[in-house]
Amino acid sequence: MKEVADLEVKVIHYPFMGTGINTERLLLMTRLCYAPLGSEDIMRMVHGKDGPSDKEAGKFVRGLVKSGHLGALEHWVTSFAVEGYSRISSQQNDRHRLMKMFKEPGVYMTEPEQSSPDVSQLQQSQRYVKEKEFRYVVPPSFRRHPEFLQRFHALQAEIRKLQVEGLREGIGAEDVRFALSNATETRFIITTNARQLRHMFNLRCCTRSQWEIRALFQRLLAIYRQIAPNIFFGAGASCDERGYCPESQWSCGRAPTLKELQSAYKQRGSDDESI
Repeated sequence: MKEVADLEVKVIHYPFMGTGINTERLLLMTRLCYAPLGSEDIMRMVHGKDGPSDKEAGKFVRGLVKSGHLGALEHWVTSFAVEGYSRISSQQNDRHRLMKMFKEPGVYMTEPEQSSPDVSQLQQSQRYVKEKEFRYVVPPSFRRHPEFLQRFHALQAEIRKLQVEGLREGIGAEDVRFALSNATETRFIITTNARQLRHMFNLRCCTRSQWEIRALFQRLLAIYRQIAPNIFFGAGASCDERGYCPESQWSCGRAPTLKELQSAYKQRGSDDESI
């Protein structure tokens, strides 16, 4: 078995996957907001039996994105699976859990609320899956330091040996896993919508993002641009999508910061007044 894990990504689901229907047609439902359409009209239009062509549908979707009508993208839901990813990096995915709240009219804020996350994650449990032959992730920087890399491989071999011995002695997997390192591979599936996924690309494709997270989302971005080029039109790091960097003093310098743009705008106003 190969000990070092390689990143692998697979899209499991997106609307109309495998049907031959252009997935972006789903967002033609948004026309309900602008025209007196009924459910049958929308059904025929989305399934390509009536209404605009795929090319026209793509133009409509791109218009939604350009206009900032991103709420429509929340109806386009997708799932993708990841393996060859370290446990340490996977924990940061849990931060993407914006919630939609559901509340009955007239119910006071002190009473329980129901909510639905924009991102849901299924992750392989180290409590139930015994890690006797686990793979692990090696940071690229280690390869520039051969002696350190050799010691790292030896450490992982020792951890693997410890896992086997602990399980053989009857220690439960949920306790033996305490000896695992953060480099241990994990596998997970994420389900989210296009709007939230675009937001994840904003943050995770940034040059300041941790290298493993950036590698994952850059690969995902390339895949989703092929699946739905108009839905993910202009998607990417914040500077690529917005034209400025929101990282303030931590900017990498690829794009002007918001503060710099504001300063330039104010200066332009001052110049106009002096004319």
